[in-house]
Amino acid sequence: MEQLPFFVYGTLIPDQPNYYLWKDCIVNTKKGSIENYQLFDMGPYPMITESNGKNVSGMLMYIKTEDYDKITKIIDNLEGYNPENHGNSAYNREIRDIKLEDGKLEKAWIYIGTEKYIKKENAVKDGNWVKHISEKKGNQDWWKDTDTVAGLHEK
Repeated sequence: MEQLPFFVYGTLIPDQPNYYLWKDCIVNTKKGSIENYQLFDMGPYPMITESNGKNVSGMLMYIKTEDYDKITKIIDNLEGYNPENHGNSAYNREIRDIKLEDGKLEKAWIYIGTEKYIKKENAVKDGNWVKHISEKKGNQDWWKDTDTVAGLHEK
């Protein structure tokens, strides 16, 4: 597997609930966005899917070479992604171009939601999960006992 950065847009961003899973393995971060994708609020976590004219903001996370395989497995598990069964998971890990703040494009791994699991009525219009979740009312302690989002979208 190519050791590209990961583009994250939700609970894996610094200061979000699942950042702890890889914080000690990150060597660099950059702000960026993915164009022509829409962000959706799935309750305790976000999901994205292709959508013309929409953008999702997030961060590129660069992982230490020696930790890359371990971290990939941890994040795949969190996202409920099975690389042996690509296309049959709620999220699929794919390579996409990410637009950095300076306008340059960089390839990165990103977890993209499977269309059938998306709650279309819960679109986050500005594509910014951190802003959205900070404005959202309610209990944000859901993640404390959550090891994976696999299966949560099917409830």
